[in-house]
Amino acid sequence: MITILNSLRQPLAVLEEYTNDEISEQINGSYTFRFSVYMDDEKSQYIAIGNLVEVENQYFNIVKHRRTRSSSGEVIIAVECEQVSYDLLFHVFEDGFIHTSPPSVLMNMALSGTGFSVGTVEISSFVSVELKENATARSILFEIAVAAGGELRFDKYTVSLLARRGQDRGVQFRLGKNLQGIVKDVNGQSGEVLTAYEIDVVELNTLPEFERLEYFELGDTVDIIDEELQINEQQRIIEYAYSPRQRINSKVVIANYIEGIQDTIYRIQTTTVGKDKWMYGVKIGPDEGIVIERYDKLAKSKFNADEFRMQKGDGNGGYTDSLYFDAINQEYTFTGIVRAGQFIGGSIKIGDASNTYFEVTEDGKFLAIDGEFEGKIIGSEFIGGTITGSLIRTSAAGPRIEQSSVLGFRTYDGNSVNRIRITTSSNNDVAAMVYYDSIGRYAGEINSYSDAGLTIFSENLFLGSNNSASPIRFQGAAYFLGNVGIGDIPDIEQAIKDLRMQVGM
Repeated sequence: MITILNSLRQPLAVLEEYTNDEISEQINGSYTFRFSVYMDDEKSQYIAIGNLVEVENQYFNIVKHRRTRSSSGEVIIAVECEQVSYDLLFHVFEDGFIHTSPPSVLMNMALSGTGFSVGTVEISSFVSVELKENATARSILFEIAVAAGGELRFDKYTVSLLARRGQDRGVQFRLGKNLQGIVKDVNGQSGEVLTAYEIDVVELNTLPEFERLEYFELGDTVDIIDEELQINEQQRIIEYAYSPRQRINSKVVIANYIEGIQDTIYRIQTTTVGKDKWMYGVKIGPDEGIVIERYDKLAKSKFNADEFRMQKGDGNGGYTDSLYFDAINQEYTFTGIVRAGQFIGGSIKIGDASNTYFEVTEDGKFLAIDGEFEGKIIGSEFIGGTITGSLIRTSAAGPRIEQSSVLGFRTYDGNSVNRIRITTSSNNDVAAMVYYDSIGRYAGEINSYSDAGLTIFSENLFLGSNNSASPIRFQGAAYFLGNVGIGDIPDIEQAIKDLRMQVGM
């Protein structure tokens, strides 16, 4: 059974159906719990970062969860947790932890104000701990264990330091009995031969017929026997992983050494850059942060919480900014050429304090004082004062309108035949609008002359009206040169007689 708690350790939900559950603990190392559940509307909401999980009378922080939808449509939540000592990673001694005292005193110093308490401490001799700045309370506990030669045990919010975890219970892991699989790992890279075994075991003590027999814990000394592999050794369990739901098939790591936090801390100590000390061109200090300088003083970089600078040097210790970030004031300065494949987000503004010469806003609007383009400009709408160019057209083919500095204004039909043309020619002070038929033949034109008014020419000119109530009218004097044909005019004979009577004929 798994109980989900809030940060005040108040119960939120109880999970009884879950899979892939495993508690794994290393001596002076990691202590984790993982499980998977199917998502539901009632309890899944409580699987969240910041909540706790209680299982086997132990508390674990939910530090990660992942949701996956299967092909059947079900959502599985995989949850990863760490024992609540994980909280000690966020209690930091910024100035370091350098003290010499009995382990119990040092542990109380490390856990002061964290909500954790010191349990059993079986080692009383004085030990020295020296960790540089920004040491976490958790790393200090592991360093105390290394210095004292002891082994830590975490029980909810209580931390104990034992001389040794586990004991020799006379347990055997034997092929054909309780040993299912074995991997032997021999490593001589450190200068001494280190042997470890990864073993899949059957916990016989959970079966009724072996009740209270073959019981083992983390830290126990056990015998490993596999006649076929010629293995018959006695070593300690340094890592133990099991299912709290069904503790039958488990995994253990058995070795003649304990590798983990001790070796990690040693590597950190021997590779960490000392405060304000140069190492391979790198210096870390409280005033400037991280400083990286080239050996020839032609370049230097600074990194800290307030700023980031990449500087160009003169070779004599003088530097000027090439790249400068001021995170607090959100100011970013570049000197030189910026090359990039893509810019995403924000706006671009070029100019000075009082003038903007080029700008692209966050919503995609573009502003420029002037510009020259080569190639295509594609847009759905153009709004402005003057457009100057050799050719302006509404489409590359088909029905369109074109305007050219050479050929003037033209319209084209769906077959790309020029039907109307307004010329820009100033020959003889003539401006003309010329019409063509569907196959491009001349149909007529309207001309304007600077001294002769407006003329209409056509091989076949037709003036007509579709509305008898609004006939075609000629106002003022009208001259008809050449033959004028008159079609069928109703009552024309009577009209002529009436006209003669009016003129006295």
